[in-house]
Amino acid sequence: MAKYVYGIDLGTTYSCIAYVDESGRPNVIKNLEGTNTTPSVVNFASTNQVVVGQAAKETAVIDPKNTVSLVKTLMGKSNFAISYNGEDKSPEEVSAYILRKLTGDAAKEIDEEVKDVVITCPAYFGTAERIATKNAGVIAGLNVLEIISEPVAAAIYYGCTKELEEKTILVYDLGGGTFDVTIMSIGSEKIEIICSDGDHDLGGKDWDAATMRYLADEFVSQTGNNCDFDEYAQQDLRLKAEKAKQQLSAREKTPVVVDVAGKKARIDFSRDKFDEITSALLKSTLDKTDAAITVAQQRGFKVNELLLVGGSTRMPQVTRALEDKYGIKPKILEPDEAVAKGAAIHAVNVYINKQRSYFKWGEDNKGDVTSDSVSNPSNSVEQLSVDPKMMSNDGKTLSIVVATTKSFAVEAIVNKDLKCCNMILKNDPMPDGAISVSQIFGTSRKNQGEVEIVVYESDFMDEFFEIDEDYAIGTVILELPNNLPSGAPIEITLSLNNEGILEVTGKDITSNKEVHAAMRSKYIMNSEAVEELKEKSKNMVVM
Repeated sequence: MAKYVYGIDLGTTYSCIAYVDESGRPNVIKNLEGTNTTPSVVNFASTNQVVVGQAAKETAVIDPKNTVSLVKTLMGKSNFAISYNGEDKSPEEVSAYILRKLTGDAAKEIDEEVKDVVITCPAYFGTAERIATKNAGVIAGLNVLEIISEPVAAAIYYGCTKELEEKTILVYDLGGGTFDVTIMSIGSEKIEIICSDGDHDLGGKDWDAATMRYLADEFVSQTGNNCDFDEYAQQDLRLKAEKAKQQLSAREKTPVVVDVAGKKARIDFSRDKFDEITSALLKSTLDKTDAAITVAQQRGFKVNELLLVGGSTRMPQVTRALEDKYGIKPKILEPDEAVAKGAAIHAVNVYINKQRSYFKWGEDNKGDVTSDSVSNPSNSVEQLSVDPKMMSNDGKTLSIVVATTKSFAVEAIVNKDLKCCNMILKNDPMPDGAISVSQIFGTSRKNQGEVEIVVYESDFMDEFFEIDEDYAIGTVILELPNNLPSGAPIEITLSLNNEGILEVTGKDITSNKEVHAAMRSKYIMNSEAVEELKEKSKNMVVM
């Protein structure tokens, strides 16, 4: 039986799902409301029912206690997203309901179960965020083939990998809730991420908020009524601000009628005024872009192309500012859908490559590959509806070389002061999807009985930085033999794998005694908790 695999853009404000059809063309699947994107908003309507999407978004202000927006910003950073009926809900559980809405609607549209997926995340997501994203997919009952960075997915969709000559591309991704800038080297057979940066708290929502403040101030100025905006007025103002922002992408001026407490004001809102009140926000994105370009230049790369991703890049101020500043005319193509479509293309390649590995396993064991031969029955060999050669350059396999998205450090005494010593730096290349760094330290005193290895994950790129417990992700204890002198050599090795899990090894050089540990953020769920939520999620009705 022929089947499809899927790409999902699990966005901060909007999400999208796509697949590749028999002709090799990626297509977005509309939700049951008939739109290509679904608001990433969840409303807990009852103990066994959640509402996801536009209906939930329209009640976000009216019913804030039971509604969750922008949950993506909490992934890997918190165990709490909302409390409903006396029960705390995690970001992973809430995100799973968004995934269930996307996949459930898609299954009804194409009359096939949606199972095998690639899910995207921002390039700057670290260990905890990526694993949390994958866990959300598992809780939703999906087989997550891979987590792929959004700019890589966008580059795949834009067709950059079809070109024979290597070039350096900057992906400027301004979505509804996050900003991401990534620079990558692109060839016909390889995508190599050079560096990435971003701000998970900056997005189109901030342009909306600035517009809301301006409209509220103008209302007060015109009516003289300095009344409080209740939740209904705030919801109305929020929807009008977002609509006005969208209209100003196509016209120079738009009228907005604000109605509060029986008083009305007509405000002629111009694009020039919109650009003025949001100029500081735009500058923040350009500062991040400058920082990424500087890192790339230091490594010998010069940007040749600019790609725009994310619905907020439709604002004319973005294209104009980038072209004026960098002298390159940006390319923009379906910014709301490019990431999902690129993920769908990648899903085909990932699925086929996994199948090949299963065939090889069967050949090595001189047996047939069946559903019992693999770890997940959904991975059993099935013929895809599309020929994977359509998704590559002359059938060549695409290699994606990632870079570290965070820096990893250990506590050490430096010039008599306790500091964090960075060993793996953010944006370090990971040629084989992994990186390992070793460094020799010394015991701080003689007859020291043990070494406490405290590990930190951060965005800092300096060799040393001040201790900050907010960045600590774990501790490993290495017991030492008796009678070691002060300064006895201790080798510490940090190894980061392609799943974003950090392995820590401490070795006493004198006795060759070692200790190993896998570091996971305190906000990463264990497998038992994931399975428990998976079973629980099955009993929830998603509307």
